[in-house]
Amino acid sequence: MGPRVAILLGLVLTSCGSPDRGSSLFGDGTGGADAVSEGSPGEPTSGAAGSAADSNFTSGNPTDDGAKFDVTNGEGAGEGSQPDECGCGTDEWSYIWVANSLQSTVSKINTVTLQEEGRYLTRPDGAGNPSRTSVSLGGRAVAVANRYGGVVKVWAREQFCDPNRNGVAGLQTSSGANNVLPWGEDDCIDWYTAFDSYTTQRPVAWAGDVNPVSCDDEAVWTSGCGGGFSPGTGGFGNVFVHRLDGADGTVLDTVEVQGFTCGGFGAYGGAVDPEGNFWIAHNGTGGRLAKIDAATLQAQVFELPSNGFAGYGIAVDNAGRPWLSSYGGNLGAARFDPDSQSWTTVGGFASQGGIQQGADGRIWVASVSSSGAGQDGIVWIDPDTAQIGGQAAVGGGTVKGISLDVGGYVWAVTAVAHKIDPNTLASVGSYAGLTAPYTYSDMTGWGLQNNVCNPAG
Repeated sequence: MGPRVAILLGLVLTSCGSPDRGSSLFGDGTGGADAVSEGSPGEPTSGAAGSAADSNFTSGNPTDDGAKFDVTNGEGAGEGSQPDECGCGTDEWSYIWVANSLQSTVSKINTVTLQEEGRYLTRPDGAGNPSRTSVSLGGRAVAVANRYGGVVKVWAREQFCDPNRNGVAGLQTSSGANNVLPWGEDDCIDWYTAFDSYTTQRPVAWAGDVNPVSCDDEAVWTSGCGGGFSPGTGGFGNVFVHRLDGADGTVLDTVEVQGFTCGGFGAYGGAVDPEGNFWIAHNGTGGRLAKIDAATLQAQVFELPSNGFAGYGIAVDNAGRPWLSSYGGNLGAARFDPDSQSWTTVGGFASQGGIQQGADGRIWVASVSSSGAGQDGIVWIDPDTAQIGGQAAVGGGTVKGISLDVGGYVWAVTAVAHKIDPNTLASVGSYAGLTAPYTYSDMTGWGLQNNVCNPAG
């Protein structure tokens, strides 16, 4: 059966809350630049970044020995059982996948050793300009969206790769930054799906609907559009959302989201909630947030806050609430409540980067120099009170990517990938071998795992 196409009318609603302004706590953020961290994040300390505001978040952090979840795996095993390699739980590896945008590659960096173990082209012509990466449940593969169109899947480990894929006996694959194989020669690039008519394609997110026995049926969401003015409509056309087969990249479903235009960059980012629904958001002021229902493919469209808020990054917490970062109106973030269809904004800083929830609930956001930290850095927010709990400077330029690994560490990507202790807010290591990186998305897969394996309630 061919792809199903649905043209749906979105429901546009407006609802905005007022800013909640929290106090700021500053961390050093200047730890050893090249240290390799071991074990779990440090405990909060008195003063600076680890004072009273952190006290509610000192327990339950995962460690590099593996996160523990109060869930069962697909075989019905309970607590203490071995997790499925493609389902809930952790495995023996952990990577962060960072797009080297101008090089049209993606880097696979081991989050424990801080070594780059592979680098892969993201489009056949080497001109994809990738920016968003998403890791499948269990960490077996990454999907990368090219801003100039096209989605590629890369296996994370050699045991999953096809040693005969390129027609040469034995496995050929990249071993690091200086070993990028020509297109078609790397056996760990599983598939590529072209979207040649698109001039903008940013969001990508695995759906989390994996069968822990078959391991290869998880879908991938993406969104894109032509980007230019459409004379036939008298303006910009609407964005399209696609659901791809994670096993081969086939387009399974296509939805035109009415009322969500392709003006600017179209859908700027996307994330999956605990029920597998796909959320996308515009960049800038006057934009939209949209939800595409995973079961019905029905779309709902909501207006962003109208008080100067300018959307940027997107995440969904494990209670199913979308969060956006913002660079406008000194409003650095906002939380959307799907039940009341209302917004709560967070003032006191600005952001031009990513946002993600940690295992302890904290919402981590990239901040820019206009924030109270005085330098580009990171901020964390209490998910329920929407109060700022702490912030710290991060060296190396504007922070774009924010993600967390299964050890509970925060990753902040500038020109360098920084690994940060979530309690002391100090750097515990970094990787500086990137090439013009520009990534903010679920780079480690923790956002998906947090929602699917550890939903609130």
